[in-house]
Amino acid sequence: MIRVFIIRVLGFNSRQDKIDFQIEMQTGDYNQYLGAKVASDDLPDMFFLNPYSQVQQFAENDRILDLSGQEFSSKIYDSVKDAYSYEGKAYAYPMCLEMLGIYYNVDLFEEAGITEVPKTFAEMEEVCRKLQEKNITPFAATYKDGWTLNHLFSCLQGNVVGDSWVQEMNEGTGSFANDRSEEVFRFLDLMKDNSGSNYMDADSTAGFNAFASGEAAMIASGEFSLLNAESVNPDLNVGLFGVPNTDDEADAKLDVDVGICIVVNKKSEHLEETLEVLNYIADNTDAEGWMHYSSDAMGAAPPAMEFEMQLDKQYYKDYTAYMESGNSKPWIYLQLPSGIADTVGPAVQGYFAGSTDMAETLEVMDAGCQELLE
Repeated sequence: MIRVFIIRVLGFNSRQDKIDFQIEMQTGDYNQYLGAKVASDDLPDMFFLNPYSQVQQFAENDRILDLSGQEFSSKIYDSVKDAYSYEGKAYAYPMCLEMLGIYYNVDLFEEAGITEVPKTFAEMEEVCRKLQEKNITPFAATYKDGWTLNHLFSCLQGNVVGDSWVQEMNEGTGSFANDRSEEVFRFLDLMKDNSGSNYMDADSTAGFNAFASGEAAMIASGEFSLLNAESVNPDLNVGLFGVPNTDDEADAKLDVDVGICIVVNKKSEHLEETLEVLNYIADNTDAEGWMHYSSDAMGAAPPAMEFEMQLDKQYYKDYTAYMESGNSKPWIYLQLPSGIADTVGPAVQGYFAGSTDMAETLEVMDAGCQELLE
């Protein structure tokens, strides 16, 4: 993805000589970087924020520009407006729609005699059993990186909570624990039992490569896990399905949401130039523009507006089928207090490592959420 950014920056700069578009790469903790920039009142002209709570926080603090009047704003899908809006105004450009679920190796499924993707927990158990019988590791582990387990937990929890849960959590009256928590943790147990022997030693890079090379049949992740897959295995045939952790197949929705937002520093000394760059990024009519190079590749995520994709991959066809049937749901963790991922991910790591049981893990999450609300 960094390579794509660099290529498109060079592409923009080659088109004109008025603006020198540069990207400042951050290799450490991005939220710490942002916090330091806020403290010194030295935010970049344009920068990334998580949708929902983080965009809303920066808008409330009057640090980012209202983009409602920009041409691209009217093109964005109505279904995702909550992800970048505050008090009815658009404060960000939602860069793409990302998809969390179970990515699977179509060829390994066929080898194990699996003809349909699972839609219930019992069917998921059967898939793992068939793969194990063929000596195929069911899941590629990524669990050394807590953020991957935060993504997974968000998918699982989103299948077992009601419509008012997010609001209750943000008001401080809700809890991660409920009468369906067992349906979340039994899926975590299934993954622990089917991710190889040293699953806590594998980080996301190791897991992504293991899946791409065919060492495991599935990976619980997002499309970004496939970004380097073609360099590892050009013939990788990948499908996608929603996480099935309940007994009702209607719950197995695909988690689709705005992955990242671009915002503009309200105090930028180069507002006109920054908006010109942002409109270049958001142009869905430019066949050789940013959107084409960031969307039409293995591991790419589609934009949050109409765009004629050229990507011919099974996982993207599966994504399209979920979207066209209305069988998707948002990423709930993004709607919780900003920073919750730093609590949930490590808490699930503790459960995977055997340091905490279900009740203790949920208590850690509740305490972390309450602390963020204070």
